[in-house]
Amino acid sequence: MRPTRRLALTVAALGLALSASGCAYFNPTQTHEFYQAADGTNANLSVDGHYTVGVRNAIVIVPESGEAQLIGAVANYTDDEVTVSLEGTTADGTAVFATRVAVPAKQTVTLSAGEGAQQVAVGELPTEPGEFLTLSVSDGSQSTEISLPVTTDSLEYYDLDGASAEDAQA
Repeated sequence: MRPTRRLALTVAALGLALSASGCAYFNPTQTHEFYQAADGTNANLSVDGHYTVGVRNAIVIVPESGEAQLIGAVANYTDDEVTVSLEGTTADGTAVFATRVAVPAKQTVTLSAGEGAQQVAVGELPTEPGEFLTLSVSDGSQSTEISLPVTTDSLEYYDLDGASAEDAQA
């Protein structure tokens, strides 16, 4: 084989190897940052750049019965129990629901109708599915507000009765 051809094949192989591995280099895996991977929204409270409380995948589901419910989770990243206040309001500031969630140290409390979860009934909403509420999150010393989507239970993974997807298929 001629040296120029061998050099060209080596350069081509090196270029292919670099381009195949370049995706992971320029797009690191999302393991250290929370992001919106689902339909709901996230909120974070932090002190000195460290998360203390997080609301994960918060969303209001409106079933055909019209009795809306907040689902999601509240995580405590501290070494002490934290009580988190959640309040949902409409665009004009009307309070739709308010609740307090006690979260043990380094634990997460699920918000849903399932077993072992805390239920947050919202009731009748003046907001239609597809619109947003405002969710105020507070731990007593700090607070934040996020947009809270409102949707129907038309997708099977929104389980307001507490049955798992496996139970629904059985």
